[in-house]
Amino acid sequence: MVKFDDILEYLGGFGPFQKRIFCLLCFLSAVLALHIFSPVFILAETDHWCYVPQLEQYYNANCTNENTYDFCLETFKNFTIPFEESDGACGDRLVYSKCYRHNITAVDFHPGEDVTKYTNTTTKCDHGWTYDRSTYKSTVIQEFNLVCDRYYLASLSSSVYMLGVFLAPIPFGYLADRIGRLATAMIGAVGMTIFGIVSAFPPNTAAFITFRFLTGFIGSGLGMASGILGTELVGPSWRIFTQSARNICFSVGYMLLAALAYFIREWWILQLVIGLCIVPLLSVWWVAAESPRWLLATGRTKKAEKLIRKIDRVNSTNVPETVFDEIRAAPEITNKEEDHAKQCNSRLDLFRYPNLRKRTVKLFFCWFTVSLVYYGLSLNTSNLGGNDYLNTAISGAVEIPANAASLYIPETVLGRRWSMCGTFVVGGVTLITALFAPSCEMEWIGITLAMIGKFCITIAFTIIYVFTEELYPTPLRATGFGLCFMCSRIGAVLAPQMLTLRTLWTHLPGVIFGVFSILSGLLMLSLPETRKEKLLETVAEGEEFGKKMTQDAGQDADIHIGHINMSITSNVDIGIQTAEPST
Repeated sequence: MVKFDDILEYLGGFGPFQKRIFCLLCFLSAVLALHIFSPVFILAETDHWCYVPQLEQYYNANCTNENTYDFCLETFKNFTIPFEESDGACGDRLVYSKCYRHNITAVDFHPGEDVTKYTNTTTKCDHGWTYDRSTYKSTVIQEFNLVCDRYYLASLSSSVYMLGVFLAPIPFGYLADRIGRLATAMIGAVGMTIFGIVSAFPPNTAAFITFRFLTGFIGSGLGMASGILGTELVGPSWRIFTQSARNICFSVGYMLLAALAYFIREWWILQLVIGLCIVPLLSVWWVAAESPRWLLATGRTKKAEKLIRKIDRVNSTNVPETVFDEIRAAPEITNKEEDHAKQCNSRLDLFRYPNLRKRTVKLFFCWFTVSLVYYGLSLNTSNLGGNDYLNTAISGAVEIPANAASLYIPETVLGRRWSMCGTFVVGGVTLITALFAPSCEMEWIGITLAMIGKFCITIAFTIIYVFTEELYPTPLRATGFGLCFMCSRIGAVLAPQMLTLRTLWTHLPGVIFGVFSILSGLLMLSLPETRKEKLLETVAEGEEFGKKMTQDAGQDADIHIGHINMSITSNVDIGIQTAEPST
């Protein structure tokens, strides 16, 4: 069987053709970041209080003509909105109630009177709410009144989005292995454009939640298929670079979202702009190409030969004609039903063979952990203080040096598995250490430790993409990666719920994040190293890969145990011999 890694030695691991595809994938990564983190702004929580139409009309007529708006608003709220306690980061404080008002009307109230005689009873907001629009002119929460008894619908939309991301890998992984990486990515790009645009015009809350689910579902499939396409086009020494660079573009997109939201304060306009961002990608997608590695692995030799000749021409390389002779000599699959059966059966190989099965289970746990910790820390960035735009920019900026570090550490210093182990363990220890940092007097210490933890987990998140793709053979790569990605989405869905566990114990989320990280780091050491290894092409290669490491470790353990037994036996014999004369 012809191996594409061998052909890449002639084509170049990262030539002009691959760079062209890489630019498209970088742009796509930035767009995906806009969609994933858009709820930070379109679902932003703003201050709100009960709307009392009678008193508002009174103050509009009698107060704003002589006093400033802020003074009138404060006076209005003092007479109409009760105070309630709210737990602050460093103690309790009184704030205006968001869901109740004093049971008074304009008829009852006269300026200068003692208002306490009107504030003995309170009632729920029966006329809606007034929102603070000084930062956001409109949000989804404001438009559909997702506050008080309906507050859970805002968080539900985020959970449903992640549910879509969670469900996508299985069908899209199958499609990527069945019809190709590029075709699957095109389906995702068109679908994401459609649902990204219609999400700006939901008639009600249910429609908005549905559109968010479909956007997450399609976007997850698009990201997975395009990521595999990018990995399969480049040589072994370029895989980490391309993945890290795409992640840097993702972080840039995260920061770009803050800039867009700063200038676009209407949520539906912001969502519309985000939905339209992928249109330029669709207009130039014709320059992309299918994965030649997938074409060869699935027996589409004619298409593979044509594409490889095109890459050879664009890269100005010189692939020997003997390579094309080998490609033409490989069998061409013509029976689609037989091919379909082969693909369906091959998915079971992840669990049919013991080595692949163990590897898959380990990766499932590590993917779950890296996503749980990453999104848990990302959702906690509001504790940084300051405004939402600055916090979002900082959260994205922290990931850039982390992704830059992932270019160097796993490729030239530690390799894949030791880099994964180190970042997981250091990140976990840092998060646990942050639990003992002072929370009020020197809260910057806790923030710094949390950012170090995020720095480490971001590196791990970058490496695990490439590491996983290198550990699976080509016929199972999309399916195996899809299942791993699916496990990571479970972590993403549970991350917001983990943060709510602080109601039981303030430090419980940090303990969970830290312990899971350390366990995942130790588990990584049991996986085989893949640095500078050629991608596995067959299921048989995938099953055999890493067995030698396990066998050698077992032999070393047997030899070590044998030495210990011999040493013990020798010592016992010596002890007996030396003891006999004395007795």
